[in-house]
Amino acid sequence: AMLTDKVFHIYSLGKERNVDGIEITRIARGISREQLMQEPSVFTIINTNSPLKLDVPMMEGIIQMASMGQAVIVTPFTLSGAMAPVTVAGALVQQNAEALSGIAFAQMVKKGAPVGYGGFTSNVDMKSGAPAFGTPEYMKAQLVGGQLARRYNIPYRTSNTCAANTVDAQAAYESVFSLWGAIQGGGNLMMHGAGWLEGGLRCSYEKTILDIDLLQMVAEFLTPLDLSEDALGFDAIQSVGPGGHFFGTQHTQERYKTAF
Repeated sequence: AMLTDKVFHIYSLGKERNVDGIEITRIARGISREQLMQEPSVFTIINTNSPLKLDVPMMEGIIQMASMGQAVIVTPFTLSGAMAPVTVAGALVQQNAEALSGIAFAQMVKKGAPVGYGGFTSNVDMKSGAPAFGTPEYMKAQLVGGQLARRYNIPYRTSNTCAANTVDAQAAYESVFSLWGAIQGGGNLMMHGAGWLEGGLRCSYEKTILDIDLLQMVAEFLTPLDLSEDALGFDAIQSVGPGGHFFGTQHTQERYKTAF
């Protein structure tokens, strides 16, 4: 764990877990409590008990984390048709109210405590009642959630999720929809980035590999195009001329291992 710069996540499942997680972080970093309070080093996800409720473990999570200056990301789990209005717009109204209430409480605990705005609004399968992910509604909710977070100038948490039961075409297209919703929504933090199946009931090794490949492809797509004089390849085009090929050019030989 010490070989990564990935921030640790503490589960807010009661006061003791938060206190222990914060203390373990302090020990691992070898710093004082006072220094830890000035340097956010861990984060927690606070899920509201929709509709319109924060339960005791989540409230304790906010209190313990915010009081120590650690990041709190409030993420309502608003499912249209079950725990939120059946319309996407109505569910987003509720999501916003629940997220802001948790964020406001964190500021009551400690003014200036680091917070994040989480979006996890989706819909349920109205035949089975099971959560649905990677749907057009989920994607729309991620886009609007990002706009709301930017309106309040707060970092935005998203997810890469799917509801498929196995690694199949459904899993692929749902993850693509979820991922593009997160990207286009301007997400700053992505949870459940790889491996999700059955709405998070289980994790798949095969799905993890596929999702990692997908994430790498999206990361490459989002990388700005190199338009330097060297990348434009004028010399290579001139040296090959009409009817030739570029396999043996110095321009290709210098780049073929990392070009794609």
